[in-house]
Amino acid sequence: MCEFCTQHGEGKKWYLQAKNYSAELLNLERIRYVFDFANKFEEWAVSWSSELDRVTATDPSSKSEFVARRTAQFKREHYGQVVPLEDVEQILDMTISVVRFPCVCRSTLWGRYDARYCFGITTLTPHLGKLLASYPDFSGDLEVLTKEEAKKAFREHDGDGLVHTVWTLITPFIGAICNCTSRDCLAMRTRLRLGLPTFFKAEYVARIDWESCTGCRDCMTVCNFGAISYSTALDKCFINPLQCSGCGVCRAVCPNNAITLHDRNAIPALAKEW
Repeated sequence: MCEFCTQHGEGKKWYLQAKNYSAELLNLERIRYVFDFANKFEEWAVSWSSELDRVTATDPSSKSEFVARRTAQFKREHYGQVVPLEDVEQILDMTISVVRFPCVCRSTLWGRYDARYCFGITTLTPHLGKLLASYPDFSGDLEVLTKEEAKKAFREHDGDGLVHTVWTLITPFIGAICNCTSRDCLAMRTRLRLGLPTFFKAEYVARIDWESCTGCRDCMTVCNFGAISYSTALDKCFINPLQCSGCGVCRAVCPNNAITLHDRNAIPALAKEW
């Protein structure tokens, strides 16, 4: 299991622990952090990515030290984990309220202020109105959703191949669930292209049943982690478990229900691979 499960989940999935969403955790420090994070997000992202580029170019031997230092900082402040749809729905069942708001990654990368793929959950939501008002790029109003409306939206995002991730705002408080792709998500781009971890893989890994697979390759079109390959000799698809992040979105597009999720911790080779 990921280290947050041990530290903040009592050996269980940490993001399914109600205490990590509680009002008691949302103190003044965290509220200020959320405001600062939104207001300084672009400056923050450019700063550490530029620093990593500089370190890689001038002193490659120190890159591992830089990555370790930054990762430790992210885990203290703002870190995530991939979660499949069924776990998202369990989280939503625990929430008090849900709001949808513009995605900071898409606004930073593409100037897309209409892209509403981020969801504020539980005790954070009453503060988001002030937060967005102080962040002029986010011009739209908050959308308050019922739990069923939120679940419906997540199911649609799942079918569109968007990876669901939960995020801390000063760990272990969880304040948001995002839906993104490796093209649009700064966290995924940072992990996949720069080798700087900003989130854990899911507690699961996907597997394809070759008896059911017809080799249509639909699953390959939505895999954000390059984990699915195709065998021309067998006319079947297969998943590399070391690359799989366990998001489960490939299941939604498989016409034969050939893909299932399995406990990552039950596979010795993957138990410590996050």
